[in-house]
Amino acid sequence: MVMRFVKKYFFLILAVLVAVFGYVYITAVGSTYDYVRKDLNSSSGITSVRIDDDSVGKAEITGWSASERNLIIRLKSVSPGKVYLSIDCPDNPGIAIFYVHNNGVITQDNYFGNSKGSSVLIFCVVLYLLILLVSLIVKYFSLEKYNFYSYDNVLYLGLIIFAVFFIYSQIKSLLYRNGINGAFFQAMSSSQGFVLFTLPLILITTVFVTVSNIRLIRNEGVTWRNMLGMLLGLVLGIGAVLPFFIGDILQNSSLIDVHYERGTGRYFELFLENTIFSIVAYLECILLGTILTGIKTARHIPRFDKDFIIIHGCQLRKDGTLTPLLKSRADRAIEFAKMQKNRLGRPIVFVPSGGKGSDEIISEGEAIKRYLIGQGIPESEILPETLSTTTEENFRFAHQLIRKYHGSDFFNIAFCTTNYHVFRSGMQAYKLGLRVEGIGSKTKSYYWINAFVREYIATIVTEKRTHILMSAVLILINLIGSLLLYISEAVLF
Repeated sequence: MVMRFVKKYFFLILAVLVAVFGYVYITAVGSTYDYVRKDLNSSSGITSVRIDDDSVGKAEITGWSASERNLIIRLKSVSPGKVYLSIDCPDNPGIAIFYVHNNGVITQDNYFGNSKGSSVLIFCVVLYLLILLVSLIVKYFSLEKYNFYSYDNVLYLGLIIFAVFFIYSQIKSLLYRNGINGAFFQAMSSSQGFVLFTLPLILITTVFVTVSNIRLIRNEGVTWRNMLGMLLGLVLGIGAVLPFFIGDILQNSSLIDVHYERGTGRYFELFLENTIFSIVAYLECILLGTILTGIKTARHIPRFDKDFIIIHGCQLRKDGTLTPLLKSRADRAIEFAKMQKNRLGRPIVFVPSGGKGSDEIISEGEAIKRYLIGQGIPESEILPETLSTTTEENFRFAHQLIRKYHGSDFFNIAFCTTNYHVFRSGMQAYKLGLRVEGIGSKTKSYYWINAFVREYIATIVTEKRTHILMSAVLILINLIGSLLLYISEAVLF
């Protein structure tokens, strides 16, 4: 029972342990602090270093030394509160600000600022994130073996891509010794870094997709569906630069003051900008995950153990013959059947699937059947399904037909559709409880790109609850992060 609980909540328990360890360690070593000022050295003419009388808290200077490069001042906490350290120097005098906590820990510049031992905590956080990243990678490959068409594959890939960038931002915080406050800021700005890093790729892709859409419009006509690629690129491009426009508007607005360093307006601006960056970065990661998953599923060759192959129907020509798109699906199914027959000598039954549309003279299933016969496939090896009107019905009705034909539930199914549609079709099959493998047929590049964008948007809509939940989580994380920075820099300090 205990092991099951630990296994289920392992990362939550580990996060708590990291936080507790970090707090205990910082408390144990953080009562002393070595302040380093790099612009002063032994030749700067330093006359004294002292704690100002205006300090609310108390700290003791236990010693200081100036080398050829740095001035190092050693402090020890005495009582809680803000402490001002003055450095008297003819060339470059200055004041450093510290905070002595109730537990004796000294932090520099703000309440959650750099302290002795904070680097150890950030290192533990980075190590925790690396363990989490490895776990995501293991889960992804395990799930992919079990369910090639699960949408979780896209989510895992997207999270893996962003986790790599997020860990990089925390390593930067560790190297620059910015303390816990700096780690908060780096975590929130990691989305901005990711979006700006991928912005050139987004712009290049938008141009490429726009050119592809122009070709599509010339061949297929002007419809909103044929402009989805350029619209998506435009949305991501606007999302990437929108925070900068909002920041510029707020900078010149009289309704809210974002100029005061410790004012609420500055932190509201920080929250708003980073929330937009986070959601855009999330959508980009999901897009990258969808692209990688879509390519893998489209290029996948099913195992050669299939008893049936379902051919998904689509729009017919006015004379009832197959369009090039549908012909490509049928040809790909025939090719797979030949590959299986040559490899293992195992025959396969074709299940052309699709009902009759209002503007079609025969059903799609019947049209595909006629084409298969024309390609030399015996009619005895064809089991047409002629009632379905959607992909979900393709699978459901075809499966019912196969069960009745086969007389049992023990059979293996492949399905064939156009390459851009393989992943979403597989998703729908698995939601029906069907274990199938898909194979993709080729189509024209200008059509494929726009159709793939359409599939991406369709999967986003299909899994809208997941994406709404993730967006809410991102908003909450940025809200908490902004509040912690506000508390650290403005309220408690």
